[in-house]
Amino acid sequence: MENTLRDQPERRARATRAVVLMAFATVCVVLPGGAAAAHETTRQRPSAAELAEVEPPLRGAEAFARRLLERFAGRYDGDQLELLDSLAAHLQQADQIRWGLIADATPAEGDYHRWRAEQDLLKLLATFPDIHELDYRPGAADPPPVSRLDLGAHDNVVILKVTTSDGPPRFCVQPLNLAAEHPSSGYPVNIGSEGASYVLLELNQIPEGTSVSTLGFIPAGREVASHWHNLAITTSPWGHLAIRASNEHGHATPVIMQIASREGGRLWEPAGAVNLRAQLNDVVPHLSQLGRGYTFFLPGANRGRYWVVPEELETPIPVGRWDVTVLHGPEYKPVRDEIDVQAGQWVRKNYQLERWIDMPARGWYSGDDHVHARLISSEDAENLLDYACAVDVHVANILEMGDCVRTYYAQRGYGREFRVQRGDHWLVPGQEDPRSVLGHAIGLNLDSKVRDLERYLLNDWLAAEIHRQGGLYGHTHVGANACVVHREMAIFTPLGIVDFNSIMQANLGTELFYDQLNLGFKMTASAGADTPYGGTIGAVRAYAYCGVNQKFTPDAWFEAMKLGRTFVTNGPMLELKAGDQLPGAEIPVRAGQTLHVTASAEGLVGSSAPEEMRLIWLGEPLVVQRAESADQAKIEMDVEVPVDFGGWLAVHAIGRDGSEAHSTPIYVVREGFRHWNHERAPQIIQKQLAAIDDAASALAESERLVAQGGNPLDAWNRLNARQADAVRERLRDARAAYAALADVARAEGKQRSAAAP
Repeated sequence: MENTLRDQPERRARATRAVVLMAFATVCVVLPGGAAAAHETTRQRPSAAELAEVEPPLRGAEAFARRLLERFAGRYDGDQLELLDSLAAHLQQADQIRWGLIADATPAEGDYHRWRAEQDLLKLLATFPDIHELDYRPGAADPPPVSRLDLGAHDNVVILKVTTSDGPPRFCVQPLNLAAEHPSSGYPVNIGSEGASYVLLELNQIPEGTSVSTLGFIPAGREVASHWHNLAITTSPWGHLAIRASNEHGHATPVIMQIASREGGRLWEPAGAVNLRAQLNDVVPHLSQLGRGYTFFLPGANRGRYWVVPEELETPIPVGRWDVTVLHGPEYKPVRDEIDVQAGQWVRKNYQLERWIDMPARGWYSGDDHVHARLISSEDAENLLDYACAVDVHVANILEMGDCVRTYYAQRGYGREFRVQRGDHWLVPGQEDPRSVLGHAIGLNLDSKVRDLERYLLNDWLAAEIHRQGGLYGHTHVGANACVVHREMAIFTPLGIVDFNSIMQANLGTELFYDQLNLGFKMTASAGADTPYGGTIGAVRAYAYCGVNQKFTPDAWFEAMKLGRTFVTNGPMLELKAGDQLPGAEIPVRAGQTLHVTASAEGLVGSSAPEEMRLIWLGEPLVVQRAESADQAKIEMDVEVPVDFGGWLAVHAIGRDGSEAHSTPIYVVREGFRHWNHERAPQIIQKQLAAIDDAASALAESERLVAQGGNPLDAWNRLNARQADAVRERLRDARAAYAALADVARAEGKQRSAAAP
């Protein structure tokens, strides 16, 4: 076994990267009338001439293209990869425009990017040498009755081009479960009523050896097949694989695992993978195309699709050479191995995981504030515990999700009685509700669900109820600046009701976080992957300091979150102290005082090892320290910081693989002054007032639509209109708070000038 980092083949990495380009478009579901804005999105807008070239959509092309991106990794050459990247980029732009994530984009621009993606798809298909063409047009030579396929370990996907007449192309994706008893009428395959139909067949449960499957092609609008064709499939012989993973103590543990053919990168789904489909996939089947596997948007070479597997795994596997990758969270070194499977033979592997760092031994425990999954039975709990243990997340907050018409991902209950535990790994029910025209809010550590449609837009009421239960109220999608969270933050942050803000989802984002900090509001940093919407448990995490040599409980983690003793990461590990104070602390200072600050960032050489660490003061790097070499695992800083009138300081690290980490600030307070960036405050206040105006406009638009007597079933706009007056009271309060802050900024500016030496 080779337990070292090894680069994946470039073509597999490129294909995976193309899929990842579309990831964030799945993060935010935008309801009618409530478009979300993705600010600062950089794009090249099509010209009027380019818009004029756009043609009507090709039926089924978009779904076909998405599946092609997923299923054909490893089968592309260099030129095809360029088309693949372009195809993925255009689909991403079309998604973001369609779902309202680009504020100033027009529907015509979305159509343009859809059309460009279709053109790239047609060019890509024209380069494929192994498309099976069946031409049934009158006068054409009869196609052969049988297509003979030799499917090795590298593939189980077949593309047919079925032509029945002249006309525009149509696209179809169809899974075929070949384990099912062969139907006498053949397996039905839908095609277009005219033109050429590209059919992507996903062949599942292919029998070993040679088998014949009959396909019946059914044109649109008909119930019976017009043509038939046989697939004679010969597969590689199979062997058997047994894997046991254990932690540093030798105890068996679940892990996430990828098994990929070296002969093109086909991913093999282990027969014993944990089945989470009913809990995750059934709500969002479009996000989970490959069986029970999930794409982990991890930094660098670890990014890709993995399966959650139990402590011991046995699976049949085709003969060939396979790459095995085993991950167990960022505190453990990845295991990478190459196995050679022989026909009828067992390959048995024992992988003992090795830590490069032990954060619980230092008092820091990881959590994910944003997991959506059904949790209504002990079987559900065991599956999710396998998942949380596999990625080593100590507190997985399992959130029931709501909107103005219903809830999703049911929980069997809330409170201590309904927490679930395996060792130091816990599942704790919570909620992401409301998800409204004002943004998305999260409630953690609840005793009961908090939901009242007659007060759905009144987050202050929601927060008060959550706090009454001893829970935490926070805002999500903050790092991504998505799902109109800028409205929610602008309105409710001045009320002092917010316990945390999720600044890391797929990636770190600090714009909104820094703005509120620079207005003098305390902001605890948290992280959540938003599983299964563009994230997976463990891809990002919030570490909370719960004390050394103390029995761990979720209550300790939630208390640390409330105190702000946190940092977020998808790789590097952080430490920050001012004197002996941790993040979240408030330190009083005098005029002219300096503060002794120590900080460190540590990572795994070859991946998350820090390339750079920044000490942030009032949103700007005060001290920047870079690693001297690629094999330096740790950067340390020991500095005296002049604090003058007070402010806030935090630490930010960037790993060599693109991973990042950021701490909650330490607040430095001088009596008579606010811990903020008073010079930037007027500009930031204007941004908040613009966000409030944005919310007011959205409410007014809902009122206009309702007044016109539109769709009586439009619950979204009718709820907004019904509660608009109550929300406007909050908008007035927020505007008054920012006006008062503007007065303080002017007065403090004069004080600082007078106090300057």
